[in-house]
Amino acid sequence: MCLSVPLHTTAHAQNARQALEAPAPQKDEMDDVSDEYIEEANAFYDECAGDYQMGQYFNCECLSVAYLDARIEKGKMESSSSIKLAISRQCRDAIGAAGPVYQGCLRKANRFEPGTDPEKYCECVANTYVKNINRDAPAVIDSRSMVSYQVAAYTSCNNPRDRR
Repeated sequence: MCLSVPLHTTAHAQNARQALEAPAPQKDEMDDVSDEYIEEANAFYDECAGDYQMGQYFNCECLSVAYLDARIEKGKMESSSSIKLAISRQCRDAIGAAGPVYQGCLRKANRFEPGTDPEKYCECVANTYVKNINRDAPAVIDSRSMVSYQVAAYTSCNNPRDRR
């Protein structure tokens, strides 16, 4: 008498044996983080992503991870405001501001010197604005600092070869 073992049973046995012989999975770093801290970081992400200005000037995902790291490091007694201040120069990504700066520049095209290519000039202005904000990472982004960075971008791009 000959026994035949179905192939799927043999394959299943091999998979089970491999699973038993495999090293135990590594413990996830997040296993030790309290749900309260994770919920707080998620709420901070929602706050960042929902804020028009923050969404333009920060990478909210990166910032919420920085918030969680700071919360873990400083503990539950540290205020949320203190943590936000501590991470205020991190995760700067002003790429979201490029569009509004570019559009604002185009609205002024009727004031450009004759021969200026508005699209090329405004692209220079927007890119310079973003590059400078990301480079300097000012702690506070308010109308005063935004105007200052815009003036610097317009001035930097004022070279006639950058406008044609």
